[in-house]
Amino acid sequence: ELTTAKLAIRNKDLDKAESNLEKEIRNNPANAEAYILLAEVKQMKYDYLGAAKTINSSDSVIKDFRLRIQAEQFKGQLWRLAYNAGIDLFNRFFSSKDPKFLDSAIAIFKAGVLVRPQIYDFYPLIAQAYENKGDTENSIKYYELYTEMIKEEMDFARSYGVYLKMPRADLIAKVGKPVYTRGIRFSPDRDSIAIDKFDLNGKEVFVYSSDKVGFFTIFGWRVNPPKHWLNDEKEQPTELNSTPFGALAQIYFNRKDYNKSVKYIKDLLILEPDNAEANAFLVNIYQLENKQDEAIQFAKSLIAQDPKNKLYHAIYADILMQLGRYDSAIVEYEKALAIDPKYDIAIRNCAAAYKNKVALIQKRQLEENKINEKEYIGDLEKSAQYFERAKATPRFANDFEIYKELAEIYFAMNKQDELKKTVAELEALDAVIKDEDRENYLLALLKVYSSYLKDEKKTKAIQDKIESLKK
Repeated sequence: ELTTAKLAIRNKDLDKAESNLEKEIRNNPANAEAYILLAEVKQMKYDYLGAAKTINSSDSVIKDFRLRIQAEQFKGQLWRLAYNAGIDLFNRFFSSKDPKFLDSAIAIFKAGVLVRPQIYDFYPLIAQAYENKGDTENSIKYYELYTEMIKEEMDFARSYGVYLKMPRADLIAKVGKPVYTRGIRFSPDRDSIAIDKFDLNGKEVFVYSSDKVGFFTIFGWRVNPPKHWLNDEKEQPTELNSTPFGALAQIYFNRKDYNKSVKYIKDLLILEPDNAEANAFLVNIYQLENKQDEAIQFAKSLIAQDPKNKLYHAIYADILMQLGRYDSAIVEYEKALAIDPKYDIAIRNCAAAYKNKVALIQKRQLEENKINEKEYIGDLEKSAQYFERAKATPRFANDFEIYKELAEIYFAMNKQDELKKTVAELEALDAVIKDEDRENYLLALLKVYSSYLKDEKKTKAIQDKIESLKK
């Protein structure tokens, strides 16, 4: 049967090859080569799940080192094929809304899980497919499997203070130089990617960074990958996904299981400490249960573990911001900045805290009919100083919202020279504004021209541009 099957493969008669290989395995269950060939045939027939089950069955019968390498290479090829085929089916579902594509995608992604359970990308994809099918229980199952699969990655984040979008240089400053670094670029129009390998506490750690914002920031890491993996699999750039934590937090919140919801929000904040929505969600749950102090205690417990961790001070500040305690928030942001004066997110949020404090003072003054600019002018100056520092950072250099905030402040302070300079800088951003941000950018200019500059000609021109976008 084996010889007949090989001839059938050469003749591209895959059905005949499959039938003969199945017979060979029934007659000679220790024939490892037959398993590998059958898996390859099933893959050629796009039966990825069958291929995965077959190649896994070969594990217990392979004795030959050469065949072991061949089987591992096939698994490495199969999970990539399964991933790409599943993504294609996902896209076909979103364009057609035909649920059959979701069923096929789930089956193919599960094939990937069978051969490489440690490739954690598959789990949230399967969960999202079930979510789109309205199957919440299976969605929960695979989201939670994902959180279990990345336990070592989460422990690494907690131990070393690593987070998504962290500047690569900050990580190297913390843990030292990598064993080696490899740079790749898949095409001229794609971002460059840096792959760093570290040996930390006897474990291999691969960290993946890209230069999306003008400097390399971290988008994922893999800790202690299986030793039998090929090196290109270990180096495969893999994005850590915070979505499962947010999804689980929302599901359990809807079920009024607030303890589980809070657990997953806290995990999300380990990966994205600057996630304002997650902080707001956390505070919202604690407020619903009248437990605002628990949100404070959570942040304080992080700081107690590592008082020199700028992220933990920023998380505490963000929670205080959500609670409207702007003076206390400013204190914590400034503690974070004392640790790292270049911590761009804290600089930007501290600017907002000062501005929010001013708005609160102005509101009280209006209610009491006691207008006193001297009470808040110093805080307004501070806000402007922090916004100026923020826009000088690579992360926020092209953030038009910051320029809009500065324009408003300089108008309120009647600083005409600074206002004109800021507006000119805002206008200069036009060439780098992304299509999805275009309308909001134009609305920012409209506000500036109509309310601060009182320039009717420019106001009309921007209104025309906004209208043309809607056509």
